[in-house]
Amino acid sequence: MKRCFWILFLALPLSAGPLEDANLIDVQSTDLPVFVNLRYATDNNFTKKRIYSSEKCYLHKEALAGLKKAVELAAQEKEPFTFCLWDCYRPQGEHKKLWQAFPNPSYVAMPKRGSRHSRGMAIDLTPCDFNGTPLPMPTDFDNFTVRAHMDYQKLPADIFSRRETLKKIMTAAGFTYTRTEWWHFDKTGWKNKPLLNIPLP
Repeated sequence: MKRCFWILFLALPLSAGPLEDANLIDVQSTDLPVFVNLRYATDNNFTKKRIYSSEKCYLHKEALAGLKKAVELAAQEKEPFTFCLWDCYRPQGEHKKLWQAFPNPSYVAMPKRGSRHSRGMAIDLTPCDFNGTPLPMPTDFDNFTVRAHMDYQKLPADIFSRRETLKKIMTAAGFTYTRTEWWHFDKTGWKNKPLLNIPLP
């Protein structure tokens, strides 16, 4: 397979060491029927530059367990689907590059607070068919308009329904969502995990 609402808190210290020691797991090494297309490993993102040097998608083991549950729930829908993953674990150094490109805390976490992606506990994804083709959603990835908001109402009925189904599934799988990005989900318990700056392999 191929590749807000902000809560004030004190950022935990940065950790260093191998990814596995930080309980980060390579999603592509599992048997999950998902597709990986890390947009920041390409220039097809809002910065128009490649941010990551690797196309590997790593998640904390707790977030991976949640993703597994979401995949199971999506497969049980009347019209089954799976997911294409746009962003997973993000080293803190790479996160700072995104902040420099778009320093807006409604969409990019302030580096001093740290991103939930840099804890391996956040995932950006979209529903797709079992060939890896994304299904119609309100916007593309990293769309900084109200149309990308979770409470935006003026959508075609099928797209509105699909967004609400995605929200329902991810919530049932132990994730929370942000108001401004329909594709972004945080695994519960993320505040207890340290910020990481371990390079992607």
